Amino acid sequence: MNVGSCHEQGILVQMLWPVIYLLALVFAYWPYWRWKNRRLLRLSASMPGPRALPIIGNGLLIVVNTGEKFLELVEQLFRTYGDYCKIWLGPELNICVKNPDDIRLLLTSNKVNQKGPAYEIMKAAIGPGILTGGPTWRNHRKIVTPSYNKRAVKLYSAVFNREAEVLANLLLKKQSGVTFNVYYDVVEITTQCVCQTLIGLSKDDSRNVDGMSDLILETQNLYELLFTKMTVWWLQIPFVYWITGRKATENAYVKKIDRLTSDFLKKRRTALKGGNVDEESMGIVDRYIASGELTEQEIKWETMTLFTTSQEASAKITSAVLLFLAHLPDWQEKVYKEIVEVIGSGRNDVTAEHLKHLHYLDMVYQEALRYLSIAALIQRTVEEEITINNGKFTLPIGTTLVIPIHDLHRDPRYWDEPLKVKPERFLPENVKKRSPNVFIPFSLGAMDCLGRVYAEPLIKTLVVWAVREVQLEAEGCVEDLKLHVAISVKFANGYNLKVKPRI
Repeated sequence: MNVGSCHEQGILVQMLWPVIYLLALVFAYWPYWRWKNRRLLRLSASMPGPRALPIIGNGLLIVVNTGEKFLELVEQLFRTYGDYCKIWLGPELNICVKNPDDIRLLLTSNKVNQKGPAYEIMKAAIGPGILTGGPTWRNHRKIVTPSYNKRAVKLYSAVFNREAEVLANLLLKKQSGVTFNVYYDVVEITTQCVCQTLIGLSKDDSRNVDGMSDLILETQNLYELLFTKMTVWWLQIPFVYWITGRKATENAYVKKIDRLTSDFLKKRRTALKGGNVDEESMGIVDRYIASGELTEQEIKWETMTLFTTSQEASAKITSAVLLFLAHLPDWQEKVYKEIVEVIGSGRNDVTAEHLKHLHYLDMVYQEALRYLSIAALIQRTVEEEITINNGKFTLPIGTTLVIPIHDLHRDPRYWDEPLKVKPERFLPENVKKRSPNVFIPFSLGAMDCLGRVYAEPLIKTLVVWAVREVQLEAEGCVEDLKLHVAISVKFANGYNLKVKPRI
């Protein structure tokens, strides 16, 4: 016998022992886990779903369906199993629900009032709080709610109009017939609006926030990084995340966020010391500072959360509305004529009363929310057992609930030709034919989108000013434009259109 060969075999056996020992522990623990979770297993047994393997569950499905393919997997599972489907990710039970009535029941229940595990990944950038959940979200939300109510938003109208006029002037300066991505102009304007309203900065201060320009351009890349980590399981292994360089990228974003939010706090603390801020005009930063209930870091986290979800999301929806109008000239003409009839063709300010009567614009706005979901999927964690499907299924404690908003908004059972852009689907007579539960762009319940009241008048005011000044044009068919998912849904190659001044 070769002595060297025996020695190599001995080394190999020594190397394999830790692996063998680990596998032995896993298989020894498996019967105990099943006994401990016997109720969860019993309740889940009646739910449809793909066959799960011991220990890894349906993990192999996730291995081959990462990133955007994860949404395609969810869609395929619903086609196969119906409105209810279970997926085991190792020992974690995920229940996907697409029945509209049960979605309302679940999202409005106090038994499902915590975010799901995917939101843990976002905490690296924005910490625990309003968006990511945890013990503080409810109180932190309550503190800033007065800055988002109708009374406060009405006070923001002057800023919305002033910045909308800036957008109109930017569009008028564009070379006629030249295609450009309107998002970059719009996001500059929505950022200014948010800074001067929710953050509470003056116009001059909002132009000189430390690091803001860099972060605005990087926001969508940050979303991409986080979404990839959520859907590519091996990136959740710390060593892999580090060795691929993504941890360094994440750390760089965190530093930029801290730089931005630190300057926000510095500017607002200076203003508050001056004593010229009354309660009615307080922004979110002022309210957090005045409450005395948050640490410095918590204020930074919540400020970043509310800042980016307001300015970036509003910019994408505004850009989508403008792009839809560019591709749908008949609808653009309807919207323009209605604006002239209600407000006039001059540069009159847009008021809340005006917006109530812009019905065609509202239909295009709603269709943009349907076509490009603000959140493709949302997750919740079941804290108390809850029964769905007319008593047929009971969701066990600890279950991760998955609500596929993007898929729900494209379900042909509720939407005629769902892959087409059709604002007329929001005509009153068509809305009456559908359950209100099939359209939930801002989610539902206690954890719904805080900025829903804020976003609508901002977006519509920007669109009114743009459409009054320029005619929008675009080439090709809007339905042929590729979509991209990075937490929210957007057009992969931007919001490209052309403008020319109205005569």
